[in-house]
Order: sequence, then C-alpha cells, then structure tokens
Amino acid sequence: MIWVIQAVLFGIGIGVAMLTAYLAGPLLATAFAIHELIPTAIVFFAVAAGLGWIGNRFWPEEWLYNPLL
Repeated sequence: MIWVIQAVLFGIGIGVAMLTAYLAGPLLATAFAIHELIPTAIVFFAVAAGLGWIGNRFWPEEWLYNPLL
C-alpha cells in the first residue's frame, strides 16, 4: 500500500511541477534571469568540486582517505 501512496504522491508532484513550469516558467525565467544563473552555477560547482578533490587528495582525513581517488 505504501508503494501505491508514494506513486500517487509522485504523480501529483510531477503534475504540479509541470503545470507550474508551463504557467509560470517564462515569468520566473525573466524574473530570476535563469539564462545567466546556469553558467554561473556550473562554474561555481566545478570550482567547489575541484577544490574539494584537491583538499581530499593532499590533506586527507584518516577516516575519509581513499587511495583510489
């Protein structure tokens, strides 16, 4: 029964998200300048991931160290 409830809630969530994207998508894209945020977010997360990898590689914590990285 829990799977049925989860499937129904998932369907409702996807439906609401699709309806919201259809109705308010262009307005939100204009208000938040999404076309400018996407490249900024990609650069930010790439730099953060690179710094995290370097930090883990050169200054590992004993319990986090993975010699395969």
